[in-house]
Amino acid sequence: MTTTAAPPIVTLIDSLRDARQTTTSEVTLDSAGIRATLADGIYALLGEAQPITPYVIRPSSFRRDAVMSSYTPFGRMRGALITQLMRLIAIGFPINDLFVDAVAAWRASEGASELVEVFAALDDDERARLATEVVAHGVVLQQRLGTPPSSWLPRTAVRSAIRLGGGGVLLRDHIDLVIGSANGVGSGVALIDITTSTLDESMERALRFHAVVETLKSGLAPRFVATLSTATGQLWRFNVDNDLLRRGVTEILSTLDVAVAGR
Repeated sequence: MTTTAAPPIVTLIDSLRDARQTTTSEVTLDSAGIRATLADGIYALLGEAQPITPYVIRPSSFRRDAVMSSYTPFGRMRGALITQLMRLIAIGFPINDLFVDAVAAWRASEGASELVEVFAALDDDERARLATEVVAHGVVLQQRLGTPPSSWLPRTAVRSAIRLGGGGVLLRDHIDLVIGSANGVGSGVALIDITTSTLDESMERALRFHAVVETLKSGLAPRFVATLSTATGQLWRFNVDNDLLRRGVTEILSTLDVAVAGR
């Protein structure tokens, strides 16, 4: 009888490490060009009049997130705890108990909040159910994320805000994990989203939004955008190129168009 070893699981960090060794196509779109295209599109939609309150566009503006349970208190607690596990894994912190360590990290970072109070009020059955789900998602996260080298400068929960159209439009972004750095020669930055939902095309739109916002903020396009689903273990990684950025700009303007029509 012959046995063969199971193939090793390729982590998202492994995928990025391999991709960093390859040459990617030159990205000619820069912050100035993207900002000019957005300014023209915003003017076409808003004209010279400024809205009383700005139109806010964020990653959730592009995601279907059909699993509405993600927005319930239970779903939000699960997402918050998985985010804490991601932070611990990203810095190589030893995890002994997925649920206990996630809760401890969450309470230390969250402090007093309405969601923490909801957690404290859970009965034994509800807490056991939450623990079961967090452990299931956490195991996938451990297997599929990987720990980035410290030289990759991992940063978690990175927020950005870009005002456009004289302040009439606000792009708000939140990225779970950013690795790499941008410099005067080019960008080695990778933007990573972790989701407890399954992946669909709406997640691709959110990733393109991340790429556009990062380009506006740093002046250089990131090299990669990626996402990992802890529900399925599926991971997507995209090289950032001119086409991806153009599509991201078009989708921002299309989303703004819908928002203006609905106000």
